[in-house]
Amino acid sequence: MTRVLINGSTGMLCVRAAQLLSQQHEVIVLGRRPPEGPIGHADWLVARLDRKQMLELLRTEHIETVIHLDLLGFDGPLPDHETTVQQNVIGTMELLGACRAAGVRHVMVRSHGWIYGASPLNPLLITEERPIKTIHSRGLLRTLGEVEQVVADFAARHPQITVTVLRYAPLLSQDGPVMKYLRSPSPQLLFGFDPMIQLLHVDDAAYAMVAAVNQPVGGAFNLAPEQPMPLSQVIRRLGKQPTATIGPLFDNQPPPGWPFEVDYLRYHCTIDPQRACRQLGWAAKYDMVTALDTLKPLSPEEEYAAASRALNEFLNRRRRVE
Repeated sequence: MTRVLINGSTGMLCVRAAQLLSQQHEVIVLGRRPPEGPIGHADWLVARLDRKQMLELLRTEHIETVIHLDLLGFDGPLPDHETTVQQNVIGTMELLGACRAAGVRHVMVRSHGWIYGASPLNPLLITEERPIKTIHSRGLLRTLGEVEQVVADFAARHPQITVTVLRYAPLLSQDGPVMKYLRSPSPQLLFGFDPMIQLLHVDDAAYAMVAAVNQPVGGAFNLAPEQPMPLSQVIRRLGKQPTATIGPLFDNQPPPGWPFEVDYLRYHCTIDPQRACRQLGWAAKYDMVTALDTLKPLSPEEEYAAASRALNEFLNRRRRVE
């Protein structure tokens, strides 16, 4: 059993990770507000701790693994750039310093699979050996390049600490930045472009954290379903109709709702999850079609059938317990 601190309570990834991890480990969720759903057997603390207080928490609770999710831009809109840098970059530096001083053995940091950058020169599936793009012009990726540099420097200076970076494909979550674009009435595509895209179910993302806690391995891991899908097909699968727009109109300002650089609507940035499969024993259980279908509204007949299955499973569990 490992003593785990999840730093950052925003979003369903935290909730699902806490639910799963607390089945095997002692888990504390630290955040600036309560978690957004039940977190299993985990405990939680609502506070904004400074470095000294964080060090006290890590030492008092004998935390062995820290999962760093307290990064702006994954589960909501970004504030101004200064606030984002303060929390994402400076906050990560302070957390890593507290982990070193407290003797934490394993640190995991959430990152993004699009950190490599969109380019016509990208292979179909990008491996972790490819250098990341450290300078992005806008959105979450603008600070994530700096965060990853801070994490890499820390890992090089402190080899006694296992440092794991989880580069997730965009998550299929209600508040994710890409999902807001996909849920718009007529998501806009650039005329003549239809990049391949991967979207990861939140459950698969949470199981990757469980795998990394159970088998600590340093370095970066790409986490995504193996088979990407054209963006236009993703939009249609969600019941929307894409609208083609002339690219030069958006060279300086992306289409409404699109959170990243326009190049991600031109060129693919799809990632290879094989290292995670080999070293963590992880693989996405949801392919793209199945994951997307979980977001589609159910018909009355489907809702009745799903409720019947859930009721039967619940009653069977209760009988086994009794």
